[in-house]
Amino acid sequence: MTGPHDDDAIEMTAPTRIGGIAIARRTLMVVAPIAVVVGTVAVLGMLNATRPKPEKKDGPPNPVAVQVAAVEARSTKLSISVQGEARPRVQAALAAQVAGRIVWADPAFAEGGAFRSGQTLVRIDDADYRLAVIRARAQVAQAREGVAREEAESEIAKKDWETIGNGTASPLALREPQLAQARASLDAAQAQLRSAELDLERTSIRAPFAGRLRVKRANLGDYVGPGAPVAEVFSTEVMEIRIPLADTDLATLQTPVGFAATAAGGPPAHVTASVGGVERRWEGRLVRTEAAIDPQTRLVYGIVEVRDPFGPKNAAPLPPGLFVTATIDGAKLESFLAAPRSALKRNEYLYVVKPDNTIDVRVVQAAQTTGDEVYFRTGVAAGERVVVSHLPSARNGMKVTPIARAASAASDPLRPRTETE
Repeated sequence: MTGPHDDDAIEMTAPTRIGGIAIARRTLMVVAPIAVVVGTVAVLGMLNATRPKPEKKDGPPNPVAVQVAAVEARSTKLSISVQGEARPRVQAALAAQVAGRIVWADPAFAEGGAFRSGQTLVRIDDADYRLAVIRARAQVAQAREGVAREEAESEIAKKDWETIGNGTASPLALREPQLAQARASLDAAQAQLRSAELDLERTSIRAPFAGRLRVKRANLGDYVGPGAPVAEVFSTEVMEIRIPLADTDLATLQTPVGFAATAAGGPPAHVTASVGGVERRWEGRLVRTEAAIDPQTRLVYGIVEVRDPFGPKNAAPLPPGLFVTATIDGAKLESFLAAPRSALKRNEYLYVVKPDNTIDVRVVQAAQTTGDEVYFRTGVAAGERVVVSHLPSARNGMKVTPIARAASAASDPLRPRTETE
């Protein structure tokens, strides 16, 4: 049997049990993550303790690997590449020599028009000048009549004096001064006629040479006076390119200051430029160098001539004002030492790899540098290996691991020509 106190115990036990379960759950939620962390740390510690230990090496570090290439001996004709502007050797400003209105113009009298030597480009109204010629011819005829009359009078005077026979006749009695004056008047009249004929001839403005018209300064119907420019023209016989030459360029070409080519011609020059999006080429020669050094640039300027620049032998004309590149061949074949362009460091150093695979840093002077190769006269020997890859902080005696670089088949269009080429 249960008493009243047993019911109270049952009522108090149920809430107590529920509270204990809640406390246990909260405890488990706190303890479980801690247990996971502790277990993970224990496992990692055990793995770290049981892993194999790396072997320690007490030797020096491995040398830096570099790419190397062998220096080659080569017989080569060096060349230089310079830039300049094409300009005509002969150009002139056509001007009127007489006054008048332009009444006719040739179809070639237009900017870019081509003309022959002596071709009439412009005519000035010549009516007044034709009348002047007619008047001058009349004066000549009148002067000739005066000379004939005085010659007859002089002959009569001589015969009269011979008839009288009274001593020696004076020049005045023989009318010699009057005859001299008549002849002088004839000479003046003839000179006036020639002047009038020249003025008439000058009403036609002719081309002094075969060429092209660059700028037109007068049009049909314009009135021009003596000395008034009507056009600027240039000759198409020769085009010149003025190029700057440094002292090293003169040494390469073996050309002195004040050089003038002989009848055989100077060093060949290959002139190139982009025209209409196409690379064009013309052949010329270095014909002379100026006899003075520019005081500001310390350079000597040379002149390259391209003959018949508008001729059919060229794929395109070489017009004045075009900016071109001139590649000039050296005077003769020379023996050089060639290395890849990347072997030259900072334009003055070579890193030579000695037989014991150590670096020898050498200061060198390049005879010429192209896009692919660099040429030396001294400073390196044929067969020596040079570093062609990047090598920072290179120093003498530095140990390296050389790796031979594969030969490149690429060719440089500006590379100097060898004996076999």
